[in-house]
Amino acid sequence: MSFVTLTSDRLILRAPEAGDLAAFTAFAGSARTRYVGAAKTPAQAAEKFASMIGQWHLRGYGRFTITDRASGAPLGHAGPLHFDMDAPVDLTWSLWSAEAEGRGIASEAARLVHDWMAADGRFAGAVTSIHRDNHASKAVARKIGGVESTAPSPHLADAVLWHFPLKAEAAA
Repeated sequence: MSFVTLTSDRLILRAPEAGDLAAFTAFAGSARTRYVGAAKTPAQAAEKFASMIGQWHLRGYGRFTITDRASGAPLGHAGPLHFDMDAPVDLTWSLWSAEAEGRGIASEAARLVHDWMAADGRFAGAVTSIHRDNHASKAVARKIGGVESTAPSPHLADAVLWHFPLKAEAAA
């Protein structure tokens, strides 16, 4: 099965691979998850990571692993999460280490995914849940055209939904 890969001058976004598990497990077990559901045990992290891979096989799309183009190192994930086909697709992003922060990586990756989703045609719009104190994610959402709502997140406590209209370009 072949999956979409997105690229920029500094990043490659690709489907998750087994070699990404260690970096994801370190992230998932850390305080970095405070805004996205709290730290996980290694077993919980492995299950969550397996679901990221499974999404690609179920839907043909999913959360991409963000990698450094020069080194190939996994830096985080960004992409659509869509378990409930009766609900809007979630546009997600997370950086897996503090070293990846402050370089515009999350914004660049989220922009690549947003633009791909808009051009793909399968997505009419997207939402994301952002914790009220997660100012970095709010800034990313604004940069890619997100609009904050007052609706509470159905997934995360103390979070609200942000909406992303996606206008698919007409197929040539």
